[in-house]
Amino acid sequence: MNQDARQLHQLFKIGSARAGNALAGLGEPLDALLPADAGTIETRLWLAIGALDLWQRSGFQPAPAQDRPAQQPAPAEQLRPCPARAETQLTLLLRGVHPAGLLSEWLHLLAGYGGRLPARFLPNLLETAARQPRLRPLVAPVLGERGRWLARLQPAWDRAAAGDAAAQRTLLWDTGSIEQRAAVLRAWREDDPGGARQALIDVWTTEPPEHRAALLPALAAGLHLDDEAFLEQALDDRRKEVRVAAQRLLARLPGSQLSQRMLARVQPLLQVERRLLRTPRLQLALPAECDAAMRRDGVGAAPWPGLGEKAGWVVDMLAAIDPRVWLDQFDKERSPRALLDLAASSEFAAALIRGWALASLQHGLALWLQDIGQWWTGASPALREAVPDTLFGALGATIRHDERGRLSALVDAFSSDWYADLGLVQLLHVLADQGAGSWPAAPSRRILQRIEAALPFLPALPYPWVFRQLLSSLALALDPATACAFADRWHDIARPEGQWRDAFDTFSSTVRFRHEMILSFQESA
Repeated sequence: MNQDARQLHQLFKIGSARAGNALAGLGEPLDALLPADAGTIETRLWLAIGALDLWQRSGFQPAPAQDRPAQQPAPAEQLRPCPARAETQLTLLLRGVHPAGLLSEWLHLLAGYGGRLPARFLPNLLETAARQPRLRPLVAPVLGERGRWLARLQPAWDRAAAGDAAAQRTLLWDTGSIEQRAAVLRAWREDDPGGARQALIDVWTTEPPEHRAALLPALAAGLHLDDEAFLEQALDDRRKEVRVAAQRLLARLPGSQLSQRMLARVQPLLQVERRLLRTPRLQLALPAECDAAMRRDGVGAAPWPGLGEKAGWVVDMLAAIDPRVWLDQFDKERSPRALLDLAASSEFAAALIRGWALASLQHGLALWLQDIGQWWTGASPALREAVPDTLFGALGATIRHDERGRLSALVDAFSSDWYADLGLVQLLHVLADQGAGSWPAAPSRRILQRIEAALPFLPALPYPWVFRQLLSSLALALDPATACAFADRWHDIARPEGQWRDAFDTFSSTVRFRHEMILSFQESA
């Protein structure tokens, strides 16, 4: 099936109401077979499909190559050639000799060098970027003129090279799968939030419920108070998934009416009990009921494991409120860490901590995430469970460049026998996984010192596989020059055997390869 046939069949599947003006001409000589006054869109669509089928079955052949317009050569390259050593390393990465995550770091280094991909790797990298959207922002800047010329020959490569251009946006929005349309809407929001919102409003009533639920979360990109009126209407949608998506977006929107309604409900339930010569205590009175207005705003939408029903309502309300409100209410001098300590004294500490942790995630508050992370390292197991795992992934993203020493401060909060605390080992693994290729020398050295102090105790660990997993993730995150210096002497300290030897060998080879990658881009091409 050629491209014309695929487009017509896609238009037929989505229906004439959405096809609209997307039904374009079929080109010479097929256009001449269709009557000029074909009538309705439905009639034109059926005639086009039938005519195209007869045209293909009759043995139509594309024009000979000599009759086609000649391809113009690519312009002269502006980017620097890739250094020879770096090109050799790319070969090893594409063969899978080293961890796949290192390809992103290599592409980042090439862009920083101001270089372009070697010509022989362009088809491979374009195809890889077409399959892996996360690589597209890294591949596009290093394609060079030849790479962009080559990408234009394949639609999938073209999208990978430059994203969904404005010319392609309308076609995909009108005719694409629901996954493609959601992706287009997210990209559209980055460029034109108001226009993307209006495009969604225009088709909202004609979309099936499952499509509305898939498209609405795309408004998270460029979320603004201008979106509030539309999202408030979506709170009354018949489909639960649509209502939940609208509730989550409004909870993330600073100053939204939903957040203000939640604050008005929960504020009277919280007060600080001042006790003479004793630590103040935070008192929580559970709500008496969950009325229809609360349910419309998302209260009680789903139970929280380990919490009672009414305590779960408090979590839902707190999660929709900017947590900085509580610093002003309880004590303007308090820090997030002090507020967490105050919450730990409450009978309903788990509900308060979970609600504030979720609110910190919703509002992207880096300081709160850091304070919750440090507080978590010394908390009891019961209170640790109140903090969602997703918080640590977000925390890892906030300290990628560690310009304020957040990572070092967090690691310094670990106990001396941290390696025996499964939670702390997993926390460090998550942070390393989120911060791959970006930790500077100072925090890397502090972490390596903590690892080195734990080496003599590793053979007795009850869960050695978790620590080996940590070594693998750290190898991709730590400053490679600093890590190489430590790896040189670790074999002498730990004298690893068996699986431990494999783990240390893999760590050493990975950090050395990363160090060589950096050095290779410091050479002339």
